[in-house]
Amino acid sequence: SDTEFWDKMQAEWEEMARRNWISENQEAPGQVTISTIEKGYYFHTDNPFKDWPGAFEEGLKKMKEGDLPVTILYLEAAILQEPNDAE
Repeated sequence: SDTEFWDKMQAEWEEMARRNWISENQEAPGQVTISTIEKGYYFHTDNPFKDWPGAFEEGLKKMKEGDLPVTILYLEAAILQEPNDAE
């Protein structure tokens, strides 16, 4: 359900904050290299799924499995492949 999804995302976010993975310092060690594609959101520059056929569908599958980091990569790839697709 949607509530379970958002509860799980909140728990993931809190765990990242607890481990200091979320930092305002862009020079933090171990931080992922990013590029600005849209104002306010940073896409991963080394996305291994950027040319993956069916990235959107794979992203939805990974989301249902609860694999949020991989879900994000697939959905970013889908957006880069079809930037005008509102879905």
